[in-house]
Amino acid sequence: MEDAIGTVIEKREVVKGFFLLKFHLITPFSEVIPGQFVMVKVPSKEVFLRRPFSIYEYENGILGILFKVVGKGTKLLSAVEEGEVLSILGPLGRGFSLDSKGRPVIVAGGIGIAGVHLLAKKLGEGVSLFFGCANIAEKALVSDMVHLRPSISTLDGSFGFSGNVVEMLKNYIEEQTSYDLKIYACGPEGMIRAIKDLLIHDRTPCEVLIEERMACGMGLCYGCVKKTYDVREPFKRVCKEGPVFDLWQISL
Repeated sequence: MEDAIGTVIEKREVVKGFFLLKFHLITPFSEVIPGQFVMVKVPSKEVFLRRPFSIYEYENGILGILFKVVGKGTKLLSAVEEGEVLSILGPLGRGFSLDSKGRPVIVAGGIGIAGVHLLAKKLGEGVSLFFGCANIAEKALVSDMVHLRPSISTLDGSFGFSGNVVEMLKNYIEEQTSYDLKIYACGPEGMIRAIKDLLIHDRTPCEVLIEERMACGMGLCYGCVKKTYDVREPFKRVCKEGPVFDLWQISL
């Protein structure tokens, strides 16, 4: 974990309300594991606490975060300009396991694609990617992943599968002759809960990245706990023991 200084080298509105920011870090991170996150200091006196963002991409000291404008912090961050310097703490948290057996399947809902983008790049063309979004415009969020041939669902039926991403995943699983799968997922809690219901019969191996509000990002304030089935210590910190958890160890 390092408190790095990052210079904004690119800002792009990928889709209306969704922004990609890229930073050049003066001191590069030593190692980044897909699923980890950073805490970014918003350059404004209006916001005191840093904001957490999944590491969307990272290579040779260039860090990328993808976020949706949902509140004051993200609104202010979307207004930064190239050349501005921000304080970035990271990499933080527990990431995804990359040495698991089974054919990898990634499921992302909406801005949840930010949490699994680096994972998809690491796993390469052997991965099956399912992305659920609101409408045809949001498919641009996976435009740089066309080589993975992502399966896309839209809630309004304007592109791809009409319905939610878990329904699309269910159809895929039912078509498989071999059920040797490893699921990775990131998205709203309702999506994660639906995946759990879908997989519970066979308890298919599944890791999920939990989205949660955070204050410190380092496990000091216990403001982002999640209940698990650990009898001795049931409440785990999303920022420290997570944000990636075994689906079958958390209570939803």
